[in-house]
Amino acid sequence: MKISKSVIPQVAVLTQLTLKGQFDSFRGILQYVKLHGPWRLYRMEGRPGEQRLLDLKRWGCTGIITGACDKKEAALIARAGVPVVVVEPSPPMREKSHPLSKYPSTRYDSYACGRLAAEYFLTRHYKQFAFVADSLNLYWSLERERGFRDTVEQAGGECRTYGELTPSEKSDWAIEQPRMQKWLRSLLKPTALFVAMDGRGRQVLDACMGAGITVPDDIAVLGVDNDDLICDATFPTMSSVQTTGQLSGHWAAEQLDLMMHGKTLKKNIYTSTPTRIITRRSTDATVIPDKQIARALDYIWKEAGRQAIHVPDVVSKIGSSRRFAETHFKAIVGRTILEEIHRVRLERVCALLAETNLPIGEITHQCGFERESYLARLFKKRFDISMSSYRRAMRNSSFEDSSELF
Repeated sequence: MKISKSVIPQVAVLTQLTLKGQFDSFRGILQYVKLHGPWRLYRMEGRPGEQRLLDLKRWGCTGIITGACDKKEAALIARAGVPVVVVEPSPPMREKSHPLSKYPSTRYDSYACGRLAAEYFLTRHYKQFAFVADSLNLYWSLERERGFRDTVEQAGGECRTYGELTPSEKSDWAIEQPRMQKWLRSLLKPTALFVAMDGRGRQVLDACMGAGITVPDDIAVLGVDNDDLICDATFPTMSSVQTTGQLSGHWAAEQLDLMMHGKTLKKNIYTSTPTRIITRRSTDATVIPDKQIARALDYIWKEAGRQAIHVPDVVSKIGSSRRFAETHFKAIVGRTILEEIHRVRLERVCALLAETNLPIGEITHQCGFERESYLARLFKKRFDISMSSYRRAMRNSSFEDSSELF
């Protein structure tokens, strides 16, 4: 059926596309438009010679998805008089006095990101921890540090933080690099180092190479965003926290669509959380001194989420009797071999439930479980929620409703 030109929404997407998470969010918007469009989209590209879209009313704008912006830009958006959704507003934009604070918005749980990073390293039995912020100490970087530090300290550890940069260091990596190398040399080895973003992680790995520090044996490095163009191009390749920008973008487009169709919505906030960590060479090491147990753990971490491995398979890696292997493994790791296999498999199950539309039966097969009913019981016992409820919660329940209507 031919759609009249007058009823096709004209949507301005005024978000930056410089970071992986921003690209993922835009992909989520396009995903929604493909399913529920068409929309006529204006996308801010930031290229040389690009025309700005300043007169939104004259263009015929019917809706706006915007990212962080200054007060002048926010005033222009508010004066357009059309539905608005805000993607990752900065703290000043969340204040009630801000002209865009009343609209639905998406937020990334950076504290949870830091917590996940700490749990990842704690599981690998690291005793020394450190954090490197982004060069400007932005609010999301500080939140990631706080989540990482709190989790490490709750486990009885300590976290060293790389200091704030001088103005000249902020503007020139060549000036900062010697200081970064000196600080990295000062860390006790081995250290688990969490970096606020992949781009900054690339600089850390470069500094490690220049300082003669071996990664991951001396320092294990973990970034955020899982930007393939960065993570696969570093030496060694960099592990990173996987974010969920596409789900946020899809939700933002859905909210805007509802408002453009006349729905009056509450001030919803969609909070996306990190789902898993993609392990590459920069953290692919264990600090457990017992080589037999380290070998067994490495085998579990690499294979348990991809195929059906069993306790005897792990015992064979330890090279002893089953009774000794079971007792020795639990004494060092704090979990039985079977519990560790289940933990790794369930991490993979959670990731597939949150990030894909695969049927639960297919997830059962991919994660090495023989029966869906057995996985269902195990999942319920571990998380006190069914797999289908978990999937809905990850996609639909990260909303904070405000009683304030607009």
